[in-house]
Amino acid sequence: MNLQAFTRRAVPPIMTVAALGAALTACGGTSSPPQPPAPSAHSTPTEAVAASATPTLSAPQLQFVSDVRNVLTFGSNVTGAEVASFGQHACRNLQSGVTLAGEVKPARRAFTTLSNGDAIQLITIAEKDLCPSQSDPQQVTYVATGSSADVTYGPSGSGYKGTAPLTVTKPLVGNPQFYSISAQLKNGGTVTCQIKVDGVTIVSASASGSTNVANCAMDQDLNGSWQETSLNA
Repeated sequence: MNLQAFTRRAVPPIMTVAALGAALTACGGTSSPPQPPAPSAHSTPTEAVAASATPTLSAPQLQFVSDVRNVLTFGSNVTGAEVASFGQHACRNLQSGVTLAGEVKPARRAFTTLSNGDAIQLITIAEKDLCPSQSDPQQVTYVATGSSADVTYGPSGSGYKGTAPLTVTKPLVGNPQFYSISAQLKNGGTVTCQIKVDGVTIVSASASGSTNVANCAMDQDLNGSWQETSLNA
């Protein structure tokens, strides 16, 4: 066969195959499997990490919360962190010159179930556990004001005498059954008695006319908080 004639007959089929391959390539007809689309930045859910709702308490704060809860009852919604926070706040105020008596109202606002005696105990425990340098011996103050009256006062088993108006402060020592003060009018008028612990009034009473008597007495409840008591029973 003539070589020139063979070349003319072979070229068209070869060109046809090449053209078909080019067409397939242009149409994307490759054998590679399709790739999934890249995920959108917004399609991947993110899990929010919530901040801890319970702050970490120091060892003294934990001791304070434990000591307080052993003797005082708060509402069920009061957390240990709230108790610890009040204790730290009270200590800062005491260190800046505020008296214990000045912290009683804030304590009763923060924890509405507390009595004056409970508030004193709360602050006293804060002093012991969180700022012991502020802790001082407790004081009892007997007060009689108003018209002239004969006064008898002191812990159970004693009988100190005086005349109204009278104010006497003594350390709370020992474990007497109660503390009391009575003021008997001499010639009518009105007389008022009070007993205070660390400047906070625990009990107050008044009497008027003739030779009537105003009686005040306090003791500690089972948990150690100061409270008004009656000596008539």
